[in-house]
Amino acid sequence: MQKTIAEKFLAKLAEDADFDSKKIEQITVLLAADKKPKADDFAKVFASDDAGDIE
Repeated sequence: MQKTIAEKFLAKLAEDADFDSKKIEQITVLLAADKKPKADDFAKVFASDDAGDIE
């Protein structure tokens, strides 16, 4: 079930033309890892914007 939710989440992100595809790749790696991702892992992905702003 978690895999299905993650796949739908990633697909929804991919539909957004404004969303950075590099971030989708990073999130995919986090969700595919053997260990459970931490909130800090996701914060690093979303905070790694070229402009330096978190949206």
